[in-house]
Amino acid sequence: MKLSIFLSSLTVSCSLLSAFAGSAVAAEHNVGFKRIQLDDPMGGSMQVSLWYPTDEKVGPLNLGPFSFEAKRNAKPKPGKRSLVVMSHGTGGSDLGHRNVALEMAKRGLVVAAPLHPRNNFRDDSGLGTGIVLEGRPRQISAIITALINDKSHGFDVNQRHVGGFGFSLGGYTMLALMGAKPAPRQIAINCQAYENDPACLLIKQLRSKGVSFSKMDSSELADSRLCAAVIADPFTGPFSDDALRSVKTRFVQIWKPAFENVLLAKAHIDRVIANLNDRGTMEETEVISVPLAQHYSFLAPFPKSISYGLPPELINDHDDFDRTKFQERFAKEVANFLATSLNKCSSD
Repeated sequence: MKLSIFLSSLTVSCSLLSAFAGSAVAAEHNVGFKRIQLDDPMGGSMQVSLWYPTDEKVGPLNLGPFSFEAKRNAKPKPGKRSLVVMSHGTGGSDLGHRNVALEMAKRGLVVAAPLHPRNNFRDDSGLGTGIVLEGRPRQISAIITALINDKSHGFDVNQRHVGGFGFSLGGYTMLALMGAKPAPRQIAINCQAYENDPACLLIKQLRSKGVSFSKMDSSELADSRLCAAVIADPFTGPFSDDALRSVKTRFVQIWKPAFENVLLAKAHIDRVIANLNDRGTMEETEVISVPLAQHYSFLAPFPKSISYGLPPELINDHDDFDRTKFQERFAKEVANFLATSLNKCSSD
């Protein structure tokens, strides 16, 4: 099938809500939640949050300032499950897309979200370094392997039904897993071509502080187990156009914000769209443009209790943009896409 791109605007409309109501979605499950520690392939350990279906009764689960309906350490509901692994952005959190994870678990998926070591809100010491650019994809692959092979976590994961979600640098992470081979030298090449890219200003600052992007082993970062992926406003600095055309994942959904406050579209997301379109014989790729959204609109809303201490760009959207309402639709559509796509992947 020749790949085609379908651009659509996400608006509050009866037709969109009807599409959600009429889509092929499994009945909602109660959601269990737990955290586990796994070995980090780059050294040390990593925290992984898990959302999954359960038969146990749920209620408000509080994690610091965050709260959602789930049961901590609940027994997983029996049955073979699809798996989705999520990758947060630079300096982000395993709970940054908790609403999306919750929606997927309600639809019967097992969802795993790491707190990427050395590149999270607690410890961002690896910002811009090769250990993070190499480590992120390897960490996701390690999680997939652990949840497929280690039954002590309580899951029966279908190894042919594995999907991913990535935002910002998490989008880079997914693209690397999908078959786009990163090359640190490409960052400088892309920044020469797109000097007005806001991301390149940050990269320039990091280089002035002696941060090196060169120490990275990019061999074998791709993971053929990934059958479907959703990426939102991805960072693509380490990828050439040829690398992006090498993406092998069958089902891809891309979310594009209207405002380019963090990543210049033609340097990043537009290159992804154009080069996926050049693959020729792949599944259709869905591209959703979101009017009035900015880069951080793809993060779940922050509780008021911590909003005062956060950078304004993380929480402030356009006056006419309602992040809470958007995130409700975002979670439903992402969950629907991945649940539907993973059902089309080869069965055991």
